[in-house]
Amino acid sequence: MLFSSSIFLYAFLPISLLVFHFSRVRFGGTVALGSAVAFSLFFYGWWNPPFLALLIGSLLVNFFFVRRLAIAPSRILLILAIAINLAVLGYFKYRNFFLENLGLTLGEQWSFDLVFIPLGISFFTFQQIALLIDSHDGEITTPPSALDFSQFITFFPQLIAGPIVLYRELSAQLLDVHENKGAGLALFGPGVVVFLVGLFKKVCLADNIAPYANIAFSQIENLSLLEAWAGAVAYGLQLYFDFSGYSDMAIGLGLMFGFRLPLNFDTPFRATSMIDFWKRWHITMTRFFMMYFYSPLALALTRYGVTNLKKGAALFLLTVTVPIFTTFLLAGLWHGAGWTFVAFGAVNGAGLVANHAWKEMKMPNLPGWIGWIFTMLTVLVSFVYFRAPGIVEANLMLTTMVSPSAFMMPNWLSAFAESQGLAWTSLPLFVSGTFTLHMFAWMGVLGLLSLVMANPAKDYMRLRPTPSMALVVASLTWLSVGWLDEPRTFLYFQF
Repeated sequence: MLFSSSIFLYAFLPISLLVFHFSRVRFGGTVALGSAVAFSLFFYGWWNPPFLALLIGSLLVNFFFVRRLAIAPSRILLILAIAINLAVLGYFKYRNFFLENLGLTLGEQWSFDLVFIPLGISFFTFQQIALLIDSHDGEITTPPSALDFSQFITFFPQLIAGPIVLYRELSAQLLDVHENKGAGLALFGPGVVVFLVGLFKKVCLADNIAPYANIAFSQIENLSLLEAWAGAVAYGLQLYFDFSGYSDMAIGLGLMFGFRLPLNFDTPFRATSMIDFWKRWHITMTRFFMMYFYSPLALALTRYGVTNLKKGAALFLLTVTVPIFTTFLLAGLWHGAGWTFVAFGAVNGAGLVANHAWKEMKMPNLPGWIGWIFTMLTVLVSFVYFRAPGIVEANLMLTTMVSPSAFMMPNWLSAFAESQGLAWTSLPLFVSGTFTLHMFAWMGVLGLLSLVMANPAKDYMRLRPTPSMALVVASLTWLSVGWLDEPRTFLYFQF
């Protein structure tokens, strides 16, 4: 049940909102939360009912461990709980990848039947791991009740693709709902606006640039230099607005129910450094890895390095390069079981290390536009690995992007090409002048919007009912509804 599907927009969402708020007013917040959990479980089960049992089983096991760890912290129990979560995640998401690569190291070519990956398993697994660690470390003063724990994990706006919420961000809001002191309908209006902006980004922007990216990445071996660049940029824009759209819709839905979910996307294409980029892109995933993996690792290595190493390159390598690179290799692998995702993490890790090294050496600050170009080029390279079907194909596309010999003019510009002594041929992406013009028009519009479009999910408290706001919302709704006939899944649903 996609957020952009008719069944969700015209049936599930209005019914769930009506039942939740009616229950809150008529029967109290506890009953309302119970209805929200029931609707969320129904939402998850809609995709594949058997995997609802997996989600419920995960809830039961982790609830037991969370309660025990909050009452009597135990490192052994914490390790066991995390191991169980990672084992389940590893079986469904990484079993084939690891076994096939193990076979290759042994000189064998093993192949296995595909394992269906339960939707959102990476997200709800990491959210529960964070709560386990916080419970053990005393960050949770009062263990959650079964109802609050279920609402925290299963709340459908963030269940499938984030944001990865910390319990401390929701606990006070849940208590307010129980005591009938929550936001109620006060955030409903801003929530609708934020949701509709996200819907517009998804169905009008991301889904309409997607066909160009799909053609390019399905014809990598036949692309010319300019086509390779165009395909990479088209995919970057598709991913940007697809993920930005989902993030807005998730926050907007939360607001409609009276819950403030954390910001997960903050105009990252405005970033002028890799450090800045990862403060803006997939914010809650970055936060998870920084808090629960990078920081403990960096602290341990820094203590060792300060004691045993002199200042200089060796100390920087140990205390900065190793923890950043390791963290982003894992973050890349978190996105999917494939070497392309590992390469995605490696490129971003290398960019971050270079950024930190530049600062460590006290090099002069670059002009913002130069930093922006370097950042976007690094991100674009990583996105090629993110999208390509394999490492070989990604390397071929990147090679094409920098190979002068791959420069070819399309056949519909043959007369111009011959007058300039340039090679021309039939091209798979620039197949016709009209098609190419449409593509570059979409890329130009989306590129500009990625830089100048406001972020309502960040500033929703500033939204006010005005005639101009009504006109904008009506226009976005009209445009979005026009493209609802063929809803496409969100890219991050595969993770």
